[in-house]
Amino acid sequence: MLKARGTWIWWAEAFLLLALVMVSPSAVLSQQDELAAEKEDQANAGAAPKLAGVRLKVALPITGTVDTDVKQSLQKLLSRLTDKDERPVVILELDGGPEGQSRGSEFERSLAIARFLTSKEATRLKTVAYLKGPIEGHAVLIPLACEQIVMHPDAELGNAGIDEGSISNTMRHAYEEIAGFRNVLPPQLALGMLDPSLEVYRVNDRRFVNGEEYAQLKNDGQVATSEKLVPRGQMALFTANKLRQDLQLISHVSENYRQLAALLEIPENQITQDLGLNRDWKAARFVMDGEISNRMVQRTSLSMQDAVTRGVNFMLIELKSRGGDPVACENMVNFLLGLPDTVHTVALVTEEATSNASLIAMACDEIAVSPNARLGGEGIYQYTEQGRADLENYLAKISIEANRSWSIWGAMNDPDLKVFRYERPGTTLTKYLSEREARELQDAKQWKQGPEVTQAGIPLQLTGTKALDWGVADSEATSVSDVTRRYGLPDELEIPKQNWAHQFIEILASPGLAMFCLFIGVIALISEFKAPGVGVPGFVAAMCLGLFFWSRFLNGTAGWLEAMLIIGGLFFILLELLVLPGFGIFGLGGGAMFIAGIVLAMQTFIWPSTDYELDQVPYSLGTILVIFSGMIAAAFFAKHVLPRTPFLNQTMLDAPDDEAMEEIRRRETIVDLTHLVGNTGLALTPLRPSGKAKIGHEIVSVTSDGDMIEKGDKVVVVQVRGNYAIVRSASQ
Repeated sequence: MLKARGTWIWWAEAFLLLALVMVSPSAVLSQQDELAAEKEDQANAGAAPKLAGVRLKVALPITGTVDTDVKQSLQKLLSRLTDKDERPVVILELDGGPEGQSRGSEFERSLAIARFLTSKEATRLKTVAYLKGPIEGHAVLIPLACEQIVMHPDAELGNAGIDEGSISNTMRHAYEEIAGFRNVLPPQLALGMLDPSLEVYRVNDRRFVNGEEYAQLKNDGQVATSEKLVPRGQMALFTANKLRQDLQLISHVSENYRQLAALLEIPENQITQDLGLNRDWKAARFVMDGEISNRMVQRTSLSMQDAVTRGVNFMLIELKSRGGDPVACENMVNFLLGLPDTVHTVALVTEEATSNASLIAMACDEIAVSPNARLGGEGIYQYTEQGRADLENYLAKISIEANRSWSIWGAMNDPDLKVFRYERPGTTLTKYLSEREARELQDAKQWKQGPEVTQAGIPLQLTGTKALDWGVADSEATSVSDVTRRYGLPDELEIPKQNWAHQFIEILASPGLAMFCLFIGVIALISEFKAPGVGVPGFVAAMCLGLFFWSRFLNGTAGWLEAMLIIGGLFFILLELLVLPGFGIFGLGGGAMFIAGIVLAMQTFIWPSTDYELDQVPYSLGTILVIFSGMIAAAFFAKHVLPRTPFLNQTMLDAPDDEAMEEIRRRETIVDLTHLVGNTGLALTPLRPSGKAKIGHEIVSVTSDGDMIEKGDKVVVVQVRGNYAIVRSASQ
């Protein structure tokens, strides 16, 4: 029994030893693989740190609660950071504007912001001052307190003491302290901006000293080269080019945020957002669901405009569309880009925004997408070859204002536009550009073209995940609450209700009412021509045609061209009826102009060239049918109804019956003038073209056959019609 037990123990130990021998190498290899993967992740993380950028606009002038608002905004950002986060880049935008809005900034409040920016707490942030326009007054303290200064080419910096009658020692010490902490601009130069009693020199190219220090250095023979930068009696005011190219004190000059992103080596989509960290948001929600039409755009833009007047500064636009009318989409883009800077727009795409509906998202300040959303690609509208060229030029024009690269958005609608991945060697920056946009970059030589990301003949379509990875979209959101939660707003935002004025405009813009107004207007217009002088049909015609054109204008399909065609057509028709009867060309041409204006007012194109435009043709043909139906109805009304209508029947003469016609002919033949044909005589009155003439011994009514004949000229009778003769000048 013991022997058997020992045998089993021996076999167990042998089996355990064998298992350890087999498992240990795989365990070691697995551990090595995990370590290698971890090292690779660390290497990748070290090679490609993802920087975050936040843009904060500082209200100018710095008065009231501006200092506390800025500090609270920065503190709110600091509270979000963890120990593992990289230092976010905070761009403090100061826009002096053309009228010097920075003047009037209070010294204490400006100094409070500057001291916070130089505090130990703010070392977690990389601060960059971006100056647009002239920055004067004590607002100068803010760029002095930042780690980096970037200026717009038109910006200026200086005249810090412009609002002060005298400069106190407290101010001098403050400017010297703030400038000395960062040393972006030398303290002596900062004092030269503040105190007009100082002189500032640049000595030996890189040293800046005041007048007393300059005199001492010159006496000691330490001055090789010198330049007086600030004369006594003036405050320093430097342009961007002076500070960058000549003095080499600021890091960059940038025209827009796209250039600024590239200069700071930050992904473009990380810097385009104005998060407004501590703003008091008043929000509204708008839904654009279905085909994009002029009617939808007009309704949405009117609601947005009304919201702005009510103080709304946050607009969430839910996009669920496969595109639509290109003119309507373009109008919506222009409207969004034209909103005030104080209004923050967010496009939310949870399902799809394909074809040219994607352009509406491009025009928003922020694009939030769900991972499975579809952005771009085939939709309702396909651009023609000329349309794609026009679209490319349009996107290139608005891209600066939209602060977005345009190539991706162009490729979403143009299957022939090639987009490539571009990289900037030595950095982790990437862009997705067409060759045209790449050539137009200011630093084009610093970007290297990579592989093509588009497929020939297929419009580019991105999922939400890829749009986020490529920097096309800015944030991820699967619902309205995902967006509102980030801004401290209620989970669900109410959609503004239309007021009575908007509802009335909506009714006017309906095609049915437009057709009705056109039909009645044509009937009334022809009735006025049949019975001139009454005014009632003319008034009705003016009202109906005016309502028709207004409804088409509100719908976005009518403009100055259509108005000129309609008004010009009516003018030539009246000219034909009242001034030049019987000639024909003015009447026919005026009628053609009138019909062309009406048809064009019903559509956004002149000649259909795409499937979408062909679908609109029936409406145009229906317009022509309505016009001719109105003409027929007007003729019937004038012949059968108007003569039997009280009061109106007095405005028209009944057609003479057979007996009346015979009486008219009898009266006209009472005087027989046929014997005068071929005889000559004298014009007793000017013939222009009718008048009196003496033929032989008879004085008769005559009419010139074309030329104007003066009084006393000899005339010859060429024809007789009833009781008057037709004459021409005897000299012919």
